[in-house]
Amino acid sequence: MPDHHLPTAASLRRLTLLSAAAFATLALPREAVLAQPENSAIIGGQDHQGSAGNIGVNAAAGNNNQQANGAAIALGGTGIATGVLIQRLDETSRGRGGRVTSLIEGGAFANSSGRIAVNVASGSDNQQANLALIALGSEGQVATETALSQTRASQQPIGELAETAPPAAVTGISPGAFEGSSGLVQVNLVGGERNTSANVFALSIQGGAN
Repeated sequence: MPDHHLPTAASLRRLTLLSAAAFATLALPREAVLAQPENSAIIGGQDHQGSAGNIGVNAAAGNNNQQANGAAIALGGTGIATGVLIQRLDETSRGRGGRVTSLIEGGAFANSSGRIAVNVASGSDNQQANLALIALGSEGQVATETALSQTRASQQPIGELAETAPPAAVTGISPGAFEGSSGLVQVNLVGGERNTSANVFALSIQGGAN
């Protein structure tokens, strides 16, 4: 990955990024959500407001869901950050649930700052991963290297779940969530079954990092 030359490390603190593998705007009353679904993963509107630093949140409801948040930061004259994240799902869950809901309510993570990584999943056999690597060096070599692998077993026998309908899924990020947040924000939000989503971020800065 080519180096990015920025005048000072303060530029990094002003970096704002929102990467969402699944994103929807949904204004749904909490009472209406909780009254119906069998599997609900909900981050409330008051959760994690004003948080700062390295924040990792995993919320899941259902069966056989995999979630991971990983980060590496290298500082020094020579900065080299490396990270490897592997997810493997060998067995498919049996049967299906009813309605599933994945929701981040308005106000959640408002005015938060730093590196914020969030996974929310409802249903079965879902995989989610957030990986961030940052290398800061005042001189010499500055490099980042990332590797992410996600694999799932095939559904066998074919048609195993054909007798039941797939679950109805509701996913959403309500207005006001992450409002006023700054830094690196990574979000995976899925509902249903056999979804795979990931966010990978790599940044290298050489010069003026001290």
